[in-house]
Amino acid sequence: MVKINILSSLIVAAALAAQSARAGMETRAEEIWSENFCEQAVSLAIQHGESPEQLNMVSCRLLNYYQPSYWQCVIDALRANPGLKLEAARQKCLAEY
Repeated sequence: MVKINILSSLIVAAALAAQSARAGMETRAEEIWSENFCEQAVSLAIQHGESPEQLNMVSCRLLNYYQPSYWQCVIDALRANPGLKLEAARQKCLAEY
């Protein structure tokens, strides 16, 4: 009976560890997606004439805590209105976020 309880405890512990690892990988994957979408938004803003020097202050590594859908919104806003500045697109999407 003791062996069964120990075995059950080990199985539960292994399952929890696997679940935790999977959650960590999903979080990291979302951060990478967010960072990539941010970089796309910055690139699009540069293509639309924003100053690369000013946009260099945008750190996509530090802004990767936003959901990828937020950055997709920013990209869509910039594509819909080429005259829109990155900061204005971000504020618009933040209000909808």
